[in-house]
Amino acid sequence: MKNVLQSLYLLQLLDTELDELRELRGDLPDTVNKMEEEHTLLENRIEECEEAMKKGAVERQQMEKQSLELIAKIDRYKGQQLEVTNNREYDALTREMETAENTITSNESQVEHIIKRAEELKSSKTDLEGRRDVLVGELEVKRQELEEILAATREEEKTLEARRVELLKEIKERDLVLYTRIREAKGKAVAPIRRESCSGCYNIVPPQLILEVKKNDRLFKCEHCGRILVSEEIAQETSI
Repeated sequence: MKNVLQSLYLLQLLDTELDELRELRGDLPDTVNKMEEEHTLLENRIEECEEAMKKGAVERQQMEKQSLELIAKIDRYKGQQLEVTNNREYDALTREMETAENTITSNESQVEHIIKRAEELKSSKTDLEGRRDVLVGELEVKRQELEEILAATREEEKTLEARRVELLKEIKERDLVLYTRIREAKGKAVAPIRRESCSGCYNIVPPQLILEVKKNDRLFKCEHCGRILVSEEIAQETSI
């Protein structure tokens, strides 16, 4: 059982070291991720503006082309009106001219709207590009800061992770489940008894329980915080 207690305490030491290394990064990873997401969003919105402007330009070109074709038709209709021999043909040409003129008027109105919308899109695109450029600069700084921290801790973290993986092979599933549950709730799952107190919550450990823990033959938990208690002997003999 002593080996079990030593393994659990060593696991706690490794996890504490890993936690401290990760704390050096602070909120930088989250900050970088959020900035990257914002960058992607801005790029998408810029692309949407560009696509909308292209679509508007195509629609404007089509309408202007159609209007020019209709103007040419109207001129032909006027010439044909001079050649018709009855009112029915004259009225038919007049209706065609009116339809063409209405379409031209509608196209002119829509082209004005497209021009106005294009100006708005261009302004939005310029604003978005400005925000993106500022963000890119800030993101580069944050990425550099994070990379410097990662570079300084990468090898140590890799070594600790490898040792942790090997150590887990020695710990029974039920003990690991208990350790994990306490760690998730308390931050640290294993606490040596120091000066007759639990080093996790600093409450006094009853003398009888201290004697039992010192035997290193069973797994005991603190009556106050629920952490796994280990003796001073285990703590002294176990190190990273």
